[in-house]
Amino acid sequence: MHRLLSALKVLAALAVVTGALVIPRAVGADDEFPPYTKIVGIAVVAPLSGPQRQLGIDLSNGVQAAVDDANSTRSLTDFGWVMRSFDDQADPGIAEQEAQFALVDPTNSIVIGHIGGQETYLALHVYHEAGIPLIIPTSSLGALTQQGYNNVFRLCPPDTLEGALGARYVERSVKPKNVAAVWEQDDFGNATATTFVGSLQSNKTKVTDYPIDVDLKSLKDTVAKVVAAQPDYLYITGRADLMAKVLIALRKAGVTAPALGTSPFYDSALIAQKDFAPAAEGMLVGTCVPPVQFIPTAQVFQQRYQARYGRLSAYALFGYVAAQVAINAAVEGRSPDKTLLIRQLDEDVFRTVIGDISFRPNGDPIDPNIYFYKVTSGSFSYVGSALPNPAVLR
Repeated sequence: MHRLLSALKVLAALAVVTGALVIPRAVGADDEFPPYTKIVGIAVVAPLSGPQRQLGIDLSNGVQAAVDDANSTRSLTDFGWVMRSFDDQADPGIAEQEAQFALVDPTNSIVIGHIGGQETYLALHVYHEAGIPLIIPTSSLGALTQQGYNNVFRLCPPDTLEGALGARYVERSVKPKNVAAVWEQDDFGNATATTFVGSLQSNKTKVTDYPIDVDLKSLKDTVAKVVAAQPDYLYITGRADLMAKVLIALRKAGVTAPALGTSPFYDSALIAQKDFAPAAEGMLVGTCVPPVQFIPTAQVFQQRYQARYGRLSAYALFGYVAAQVAINAAVEGRSPDKTLLIRQLDEDVFRTVIGDISFRPNGDPIDPNIYFYKVTSGSFSYVGSALPNPAVLR
């Protein structure tokens, strides 16, 4: 699936584990608050039906958990928080319509969504024209923060920075001499590979890129070229399902060099697949998902979340973090006014369960980071990050 036409792309495999199939409920509905309470709505727009519904449900559950936490500690004069869900069905056209529906209720002061890059992209103008802040929890599509909109804020690094941060880690921790960057010819593959190659290429390291067409018609020729180059390291980027086939082919052809895969490979189900597991064994995978087990504040949240919803997924984690940012912006600014919220999001630093978050003028995160996990016996074990994160106690 093409990156701009993808419903997931960079983070399609972001889930740490599959969350419980719980349909979000409107806890903290308007009629549960005293009549004088100032209601602030958080609209979540994500797939709640169709093949990708679990991702949207996880995201909504994370937001709902943050709403419940905020309501449980509110005083009589504090805001009353509600979450309202809208189903974009992972369809770009429907996403644009649902964006409009989310704006019908004037008490909806902020939007969290969407999951797919293309869905988000087509809905951007709706939110911009309405002047409502949008927090993008997971999508790394670079174009989302390149439109000059001041109301767009993203939690994960854009795809271009993922490549650069991957190169930084490889340069400092691996120090290879001859790297083969094998990438799918779509927007994500191109963006990550281009910045990876440009950031790593030096007098000490030779980096050669090997594009793969989206139909794998060039697979045999590309594998032969990589074999002939005898690389001592591999960088694999693109759709995880497609690039998994590429890595399998490289391993069968005798390429034994260790590999770094980009964020789509952060998929527990993928690395456990019988045909891919041998090829994936030992590879590193980079993702914006931090190691919850080494973040005390995130561990506390994880325990509470799992007691109610089941296992925590990355979409649920980032849903919670996005809602924390939204709630803190309104509390710190003492207003749910959309214009004031945009200003607060632009200027403030927000404490979350995964560390402090703030935004650049274009809406991308300041000090973005990528975390690296090693695939061992069908599971991920944390090994390090591109940049230090004080919240990670390791």
